Amino acid sequence: MNVKRRIIIGLFAILCGVFIFNFKAYAKTPDIIRYGGEDRYDTSVEVSKNSFTSSENVIIASGEDFADALSSAPLAGKYNAPIIITEKDKLSYNAISEIKRLGAKEATIVGGSGVVSDNVKSQLEEIGINVTRLWGKDRYATSVEIAKKVGTDNGIAVASGNNFADALSIAPIAGAKQIPIILVGSNGMSESVREFVDENKTENYYVIGGKGVISDATSDYLGNYIRLSGNNRYETNTAVIEKFLNMGYINMNTVYIASGAQFPDALSASAAAANSNSPIVLANPYSITQQTIIKSNISSVSSVKVIGGQGAVSDVLARNVINGKSITVTLDPGHGGYDSGAVGPSGTLEKNITLAITLKIGKILSQNGINVVYTRTSDNVSWPANVSEDLQKRCDISDEANSDYFVAIHTNSAEASSAQGTESYYYSSSKDGKELAEYIQSSLVDKIGTIDRGIKTANYYVIKYTEAPAVLVEVGFISNPTEEKLLNSSDFQTKAAEGIANGIMEKINKDNQS
Repeated sequence: MNVKRRIIIGLFAILCGVFIFNFKAYAKTPDIIRYGGEDRYDTSVEVSKNSFTSSENVIIASGEDFADALSSAPLAGKYNAPIIITEKDKLSYNAISEIKRLGAKEATIVGGSGVVSDNVKSQLEEIGINVTRLWGKDRYATSVEIAKKVGTDNGIAVASGNNFADALSIAPIAGAKQIPIILVGSNGMSESVREFVDENKTENYYVIGGKGVISDATSDYLGNYIRLSGNNRYETNTAVIEKFLNMGYINMNTVYIASGAQFPDALSASAAAANSNSPIVLANPYSITQQTIIKSNISSVSSVKVIGGQGAVSDVLARNVINGKSITVTLDPGHGGYDSGAVGPSGTLEKNITLAITLKIGKILSQNGINVVYTRTSDNVSWPANVSEDLQKRCDISDEANSDYFVAIHTNSAEASSAQGTESYYYSSSKDGKELAEYIQSSLVDKIGTIDRGIKTANYYVIKYTEAPAVLVEVGFISNPTEEKLLNSSDFQTKAAEGIANGIMEKINKDNQS
């Protein structure tokens, strides 16, 4: 090889290295920040604290009834103000402290005194805030009063007043561009809304939601309009984001994630999202399937802000939304059917204990957005009374589900009735299996308070031949009378399930941070 050729190849290798390095840096996992409080009211304060250094104005809206509050975001955008949500009769101490920190001089209460009482108004006035109340005889009239303040220069968004999700999908865009959100009912426009539309013609109407929530008859009254919808609130959410992302109204540098099942957190986030021209992605806590809007734009995303506590959007659920897919865990209750497993001194069957704990684990994981596959859910097993076929079937169930993790639940047994404690096994060559065992063992022992026998390697069939990282957990010794009694306790089973589930989720979160 001549010198010139060597130089060319060397330069090419350097350029490839630079390209690969830059690509990896560009596609790195975005920073994830959670803004949550003890309740929805504290969460709205936390969002404000972390999104606004100061503001002369604040928007006060109900945290108990979404109806009037839905149209608040455009008003918040107009005043570059946070939305602070409140109970009907009392503004919290933390909310008052936040309003003082902001240096606010003006507050707008959205809704009548039946929604946010005059006592809240008095609290604000006592700290020197000038208070204005915007309201109408119903939610539709209230949306009109807000729209009058916002103006229609940039168009009008029309959303259902009967549910909150679609209005919240458009809220950050409406806030950023000061597009009023007009609410309509399932039977069409109210008189006040119709009058407002007649008097404020615009070239840009955005109808948010499908024909089932806003009929063609209602939409056609507007004239030319764009309908943004999907088969459900989450698809509609994606349709809204994609439309305004393409129009350049928002960007994906910062993305907010909030629960699509409850309105307060997303409402609080709408003002903050508008402030940075960011979308709110609604997470579905009841489904393992999430929209792929963040994943498809991941190279543009620098920061993801999760609104609310773990009960609203768990870490795993947030990761599902970011990755556009779910995590699958196969849970394997040891023994079953023809095989009772070990039998305790009082006749307790291992197969019954393992099933009870496993079903509890699965419920916890499912509630946190994890797809759960079971090798069995009852004593009726899908394999014959043959040990080798039995074990292979468990592996097959996991592999066919393309599981990310496999966890087998067992109870231990020994000749000496004094043997006690908890241990977890992994296959020696599996680094991920070892890490999963460490997380589970630590969390489980901490939860149930048994003796920690540590993690160990073994060649057990299911952890050796299952494709996913696998762990076999020995919760306790069924042969020990004291631990047998514990294993039979529903409370103990619940604690064990919590410990194992938490360990699994810690491993999932760790794996998805890289």
